[in-house]
Amino acid sequence: MDLLPCGHAAYAGPGRMCRHLLADAERHRHVRLLTGRGIEYDRCCRDCAKDADQGERVDLLAACEGCTGRCEADWSIIGWQGTPGIGRRPEPCDTTVRDTPLPADVVDFAPVDGGGSTWLLLDRDGRIGRFDADSGDWTVLAASSVPEEPDHDPWAGHELRRRLHADAGGRFAAVVNDFGHHGQVLDLRSGAVTLVLDGGDERPDTVPFSAAMFEYRGRALVMHRTAWNRLDVSDAATGELLTSRQPTSYTHGRPRPGHYLDYFHGALYLSPTGRHVLDDGWVWHPIGIPHVWDVHRWLDDNVWESEDGPSLHPLAQRAYHWNNPMCWLDDQRPVIAGLGGDDEAMLAGVRVFDADTGSETTAFAGPTGALFADGLRLYAAAAHGLQVWDPATGEHTGTVPGFVPTRHHRGAGELACTDGPVLRRWRTPSAPTPAS
Repeated sequence: MDLLPCGHAAYAGPGRMCRHLLADAERHRHVRLLTGRGIEYDRCCRDCAKDADQGERVDLLAACEGCTGRCEADWSIIGWQGTPGIGRRPEPCDTTVRDTPLPADVVDFAPVDGGGSTWLLLDRDGRIGRFDADSGDWTVLAASSVPEEPDHDPWAGHELRRRLHADAGGRFAAVVNDFGHHGQVLDLRSGAVTLVLDGGDERPDTVPFSAAMFEYRGRALVMHRTAWNRLDVSDAATGELLTSRQPTSYTHGRPRPGHYLDYFHGALYLSPTGRHVLDDGWVWHPIGIPHVWDVHRWLDDNVWESEDGPSLHPLAQRAYHWNNPMCWLDDQRPVIAGLGGDDEAMLAGVRVFDADTGSETTAFAGPTGALFADGLRLYAAAAHGLQVWDPATGEHTGTVPGFVPTRHHRGAGELACTDGPVLRRWRTPSAPTPAS
């Protein structure tokens, strides 16, 4: 085996390194120089990166797996230079977007089952109604009364906003204050409030209110934050707490509890069947660390699963980087936006993980904006319009110009957004055929 320029007789690692990184075994922080072949890159120090940016030649040398490996941590990236290679494989794409007049001044909306394009709408007065976008039928079902939070001081530009969540059947809804700490669950048959939500007052301004609705074993359930570092699951119909456990907090000067979690829970993303949940939370000093775990195991086997259970896996560490797009390709593969380990050194793209192991399975550059998926294609709501991607190859296959969706109706096979007085909808290629 030949001696490599790094001084080691070993297998060569991926990419090359500048002489300064090779000479200093303690130096990890580096700039990644994209080669134009996918997200393949070489590594160099800041000074060499400046030289490269000015068009000067930079000597890049082969290094062993050990030397390249010490620079692989997300936090070691201080920047990207160059252009990634983005594959393009144009496919037929119907760009028809349907605009339907809305019956109210809508502040948020959520998909529900109903045999077609059926949605719950939350209007500016707090009313919740059922809307059939195909027929235009609109029925007001209940009125929410979530308290205002006039003392809210926006952090990093995150204004307080009302958010609507719904169970698949459309009987229950949760209205919460994103970047606040108040909310409530309502039975839409009776209009009654079944559960008052309070996410606690420890930095709620840094994250959307952690809430998600799902069905399990024939019951409509709501997952919700009850403290900055605690999530619970309750029965949506009765408000019964299903994840009772103590203690989860402690006071200064006392020993920490055995399962104590030092983590600020963030936005929650349930997999299509509700088997897994993806949590976009963070820790001090501000580092976003998305976590994934098995919801069924949490409810059936281990009430501490969300704190330190065996199915709990961190997916990445990104300084000052959370509240960013995420979704599920299917029930097994979570997707998070951004390539890199620091908010100031992030390349547009996505990383795909395995929920059972927490390991990254693939990554590719290009997608930007809110993410959605239907098992076959990944959709990214870029500012200029919807991008369609093949997650198996990382290729860009189509665009819907001017359409920037915010919600996905899996049952109807639609992506949608509100635009003033209209609901805009686009059918995904794998959408079910409408009934005749």
